[in-house]
Amino acid sequence: MISSKPAEVVLDHDHLEDVEGGIYVAVGNHHLPNAAVAYLKYVPTTRRTLWCRGSTCFERVVRRYGASYVLSSVRGLQEEVYDPALGVTVPVVRFSRVRAIYRPRERLAEILRRPRDPVEVDVVESYTTLRSCTGVSPSSVGVDGSVLVGIHNPEVSDVDLVVYGCRDSVEVASTAHQAFGRLPAEVEARRLKAMSEVYGLPPEVLAAISPPYKRLYLRGRREVNIMFSGDVAERYGERVLVPVAVAEATLDLEGGDCRSLYYPGEVRVSRTLDLRVERSLAELAPPSSRVELVLSYESLYSYVLFMGGLVRARGVLAIERTSGSLVLVVGTRETWSYVVPKKA
Repeated sequence: MISSKPAEVVLDHDHLEDVEGGIYVAVGNHHLPNAAVAYLKYVPTTRRTLWCRGSTCFERVVRRYGASYVLSSVRGLQEEVYDPALGVTVPVVRFSRVRAIYRPRERLAEILRRPRDPVEVDVVESYTTLRSCTGVSPSSVGVDGSVLVGIHNPEVSDVDLVVYGCRDSVEVASTAHQAFGRLPAEVEARRLKAMSEVYGLPPEVLAAISPPYKRLYLRGRREVNIMFSGDVAERYGERVLVPVAVAEATLDLEGGDCRSLYYPGEVRVSRTLDLRVERSLAELAPPSSRVELVLSYESLYSYVLFMGGLVRARGVLAIERTSGSLVLVVGTRETWSYVVPKKA
């Protein structure tokens, strides 16, 4: 029986600081009994950098995003363990080595009481703007990124907000962009070019699938990004996956599910129009040609899952051990993967 509760309650986007001062970002709401699934983002350094807290400065370990890039960046710098629930290795930090856990909602409440610098003032304004256009519950919003751990820089730091819970996540994903501006076109073009190098997709496809709640602009001075999380720590091992093949498929997704906005994003498949196995990963053969679920460990594709409809997808085909259903897993290190609208 794999299913068990972790020793600590850790949610997606929580940050954990270890006994040596390394700062990790928790990924997802499923964590091992004795460790959090998390990647090392900052390490303390003796030199002056952009990210400092008092006299202690930090270097970024992860400089670009994308699931595969993050995993390759932290390899050799932190512990990895085999996760029998996923059938792959994952980066972790053990709870016995954690000296502090930073929680987005607690940090936002602190900033709302007393903003201390221009970035924190913009956090307050971003939060106020978000609430005015969506009616999101005050207890459902937190602040992420360098601001969460207090190492932000007024010159370069963005405002990253986290929205918790199903109802508020769906509303914010659908309407928040109406209250903010957009990044200048030339900035967005550079961003799409850089993303194209990471994800292996053309800039025009990336532009088509970019979430409207990312890369917002607050009064022409500060980038704002919004992320989402379930508000309950889930029992580890409730879903056990057995990878069997690399596959490409044309699928009809149900869409509109708040879980598609979380990490990992998931969405039910209403129809499997085509399924092509490219290579096997195990002797076990897929039990059917119908995919029941898409599970994405790459947040870039969360809005595609949320919108639903016809998509082309490539990833690892896995069997869910309890139900025997097929799951297409996107964003793992085993293969290049994607989920894009079929017309893209």
